[in-house]
Amino acid sequence: MGTNGASRWFRDTPWHDAIGTSWALQTVLEDTEAALHNSARRLRDCGQEDWARRAERFASWARFDLDEPVLAQQLYLAAARLRSIRQLELMACRVLETVLSLARAERGNVQLADPASGALRIVAQHGFGQEFLDHFAVVDDDRSACGRAARHGAQLVITDVVTDPAFAPHREVAAASGFRAVQSTPLIDKAGRVVGVVSTHYPRPYDPPARDMLVIKRYADIVGQILPSSPDALMPDGAITA
Repeated sequence: MGTNGASRWFRDTPWHDAIGTSWALQTVLEDTEAALHNSARRLRDCGQEDWARRAERFASWARFDLDEPVLAQQLYLAAARLRSIRQLELMACRVLETVLSLARAERGNVQLADPASGALRIVAQHGFGQEFLDHFAVVDDDRSACGRAARHGAQLVITDVVTDPAFAPHREVAAASGFRAVQSTPLIDKAGRVVGVVSTHYPRPYDPPARDMLVIKRYADIVGQILPSSPDALMPDGAITA
């Protein structure tokens, strides 16, 4: 898990060589991206900011598929394999394995949001001890990376938890757990709701490359469409190790 499998996700191959996809599909994606951006502008002019952001999100998916056709196919295949998994905790473990590889990280966790309160609960983790699990068993603030990502529905990176003022309440457990940097990416469902967060942690101050963050975001967006949305499914009894 982690860095050993990372290289297979990062291949640069032209469209016509990548997956045998016709230029016609490329044109469709380009037209779709333009139409979605146009829709976003019109929605914003009408005061429909939430719908405008959703249109822009879909447009970003089309752009990613255009810019990274091979990688996009690999992410779709990885996500498709999740659909055959019936146990939520196992699904979360598979998601974490993929994100650790994409992030070139050795530690991380997946949290799911309580539909009623929005509090985050760990459902899968790799590389952490009981102190970390107890401390972050329930996260309902916006001082941690995961809490901020969930609150704002956006990726967040803390390049050094020692110098990040908001992270102060969590520094002691971070030091004990051996991490100095963390990135958190929200899992967002079809309705635009944050249903969880996937985070990766690093032993030294670190600012993940922009491309890595973009790839993680795209995979998280796909996963968010797959995760079950029923209250019972989103409230697991406990965490398991990936």
